[in-house]
Parts: sequence; C-alpha cells; structure tokens
Amino acid sequence: MIKTFGQNFLRLDYNLFALVSGRDEGQVLKIFYKGLSRLGDGHLYILFALWEMLFNGYAGRMLVLAIVLAFAMELPAYMLIKKSVKRLRPFERYPKIPFFIKPPDQYSFPSGHTAAAFLMARLISWQLPLLSFLLFVLAGLIGYSRVYLRVHYPSDVLFGLMLGLLAANLALMIVF
Repeated sequence: MIKTFGQNFLRLDYNLFALVSGRDEGQVLKIFYKGLSRLGDGHLYILFALWEMLFNGYAGRMLVLAIVLAFAMELPAYMLIKKSVKRLRPFERYPKIPFFIKPPDQYSFPSGHTAAAFLMARLISWQLPLLSFLLFVLAGLIGYSRVYLRVHYPSDVLFGLMLGLLAANLALMIVF
C-alpha cells in the first residue's frame, strides 16, 4: 500500500511537472521566469537585511536576527535532505527534456530557492502584514519558476515551501 502510494505520488509529481514545463509560453515569459528565479538567489535578501539594520532601528535588527536564525536552521536541513535523498533533476532523469537555466547544485529535492523565498515572505510579512499577500504570491511564483525552467519537480517546490515556513516560524518563536 505504501509502495503504491509512493508510485502514485511520483507519477502525479511527474505529470504536474510535464504540464508546467511542457508549456511553451514564448521567449518573454521564459525571460520573466528566469528573472523570478534569480530573485530567489539571495541578493535581494541581503539588501533587505542591510536596509532593516540601517533604517528600521531595533525592530529591524530583531527581524534580521530572525532571518539569520531561520537561515541557520534552514540551510543545514536543506543540505542534509538534498544529500540524503539525492533526487536527480528532471533533465537528468529525462534527458529529452532540456532545462532553461543552470541549476546551482546537483540534486533536485528540495528546492532551496523556494525554501528561501517562503522563509523571507513569512518573516517580512510578520513585520509588514499589509504586504503578506504580495510576498507569498512572489514566493509562489519563484517556486513555480523553478518547475517551469525545468530544474525542479512540483514536490521539490512543495517541500521547499514547507522547509522555509518551518524555519521562519521557529525563528519567530525564538526571537519574538
């Protein structure tokens, strides 16, 4: 029964991947999704943290502490899971499916870009609740871009989302 569930889950995961990655929405959207994916690289997170420390006083410094703590929990867990699971990326498993960006590392599961995006969306929305909807939509689009660009499966994104939110919520409980 568990084996059947796992096989069905992987089949669903691949079918969702094929649905998303099989869409040919033109060059403009490929560029758009590449840009979204790059937002998850971390450069904006550093700029945000600097802004908070310089211009938002004590509240900003505490938020940066929560961000650092969340990433201190998320990154080792992410690396441990990635090296333990060793899930091949879609283009490695299915060589006929080309990828649109170079992945940052070898394995697919979980999506680190998605984990970081949701971690930051949760922490920033804690301080700026009016931006919550936009922040989570942006994080979701970053996750979607990883599947669209053919470097992740949907379940990689789903588990990245959960990992990022878990780390962010733990950091908020510890810091605040």
